[in-house]
Amino acid sequence: MKKILFLIIISLSGCVYYDGCISPLISVVSNNCEKNKKGTLFPSIAHYQKINSIGKTNSKKRWEDAISCGAKYGDEQLQELPNSDYDSFIKCMESKGYKRFWPAECGYQEPKYNKGKCNL
Repeated sequence: MKKILFLIIISLSGCVYYDGCISPLISVVSNNCEKNKKGTLFPSIAHYQKINSIGKTNSKKRWEDAISCGAKYGDEQLQELPNSDYDSFIKCMESKGYKRFWPAECGYQEPKYNKGKCNL
């Protein structure tokens, strides 16, 4: 009976229950229910994978190659690269045998949502 009453109140108020959150039908501002429940995205450096070892690329070698292409060690998001140098960085990494994946192709670090193409 309590569940039915709860559903009636929710439906009369114009709210929807979805994915563990109660939110209004028309959202004007964020209701903090849209937090990422799938985990953490892979950092930008992990999007570069050797073609012959996709998902299992040696991270030490990748860092060595990234540094030789202009990245700074430890800058996993590659934010230290100026925008003008980013295209040359991509070309340099591709010349060393890396393929660049988009974040959607990598998935999340959480094993359940990891697509197996990227690694740290």
